[in-house]
Amino acid sequence: MTRYSYTPAADEIVRQVPVDAPSVSVVMAVRDGDRFLEKAVRSILSQSLRNYELIIVDDGSEDRTSEILDRFGDTRLKIVTQPGRGLAAALNRGVSLARASLVARMDADDVAMPARLEKQLNFMEANPEVGLLGTATTLIDEEGNVLGNWSAPDSDRRIKKALIRANQFAHPTVMFRKTLFEAAGGYTDMPFAQDYDLWLRMASLCKMANLVEPLLLRRETAEQFGSRRESRQIRGAMRARIGAVRRGDYSPLAARHLIKPAVASLMPGHVRQFARRVTGQRVA
Repeated sequence: MTRYSYTPAADEIVRQVPVDAPSVSVVMAVRDGDRFLEKAVRSILSQSLRNYELIIVDDGSEDRTSEILDRFGDTRLKIVTQPGRGLAAALNRGVSLARASLVARMDADDVAMPARLEKQLNFMEANPEVGLLGTATTLIDEEGNVLGNWSAPDSDRRIKKALIRANQFAHPTVMFRKTLFEAAGGYTDMPFAQDYDLWLRMASLCKMANLVEPLLLRRETAEQFGSRRESRQIRGAMRARIGAVRRGDYSPLAARHLIKPAVASLMPGHVRQFARRVTGQRVA
């Protein structure tokens, strides 16, 4: 394991870089994630693919996150600690440290299937025109009980047609080409929907795909569906859609897709939760 040292004045990273570059760089950002962190990290360190690195940005954690990370002695694990700057800044920092041309995302409360990285790498190598690749997921609760599956369109045409209406990628499943990430400008400093905003900017630059096989156990917690947080998530997604229309990536007629989330953002949280239980889908 390599732990990077953070120098506030110069904002520098001091590290030792192995000679051989990995095939994939996995980037995880964590802040006060000690509850599920160990399982998430172990699921990456036990991948069938061997030639990869895991970069974890500890974004100002005040719980046992640092203690848990120090337990791992794997040379593929690289850790950088920094004052809390927010998710977008932490992820941009992690991607900037990536030595592989392919970057995979991972969250600190999810569990990757053992062959996830290998299957995504094989697809990206076989399809060089694809710049962004996600997968289906199996949804689990805080205790690890299976709630169901989530999937999205798998082809570029269907993804881009649906993308203006809703996010078509599960953020912790994606793998993308680092050069494409840089060309799109990386994550912007939005408090919510940073990933959706990035996918909309990437859409005009590359082809996109999803694997139909669930390759991640995605944990759903009560905090994620809190009324205030969900309202802010909806407004963040609206902002991302408006940006896509203003850039000319989508027709002005696509602005009609703002009506549903605008209404949803005004709903009380318990009404949205009821609608989600009845329909099995988020209301925006």
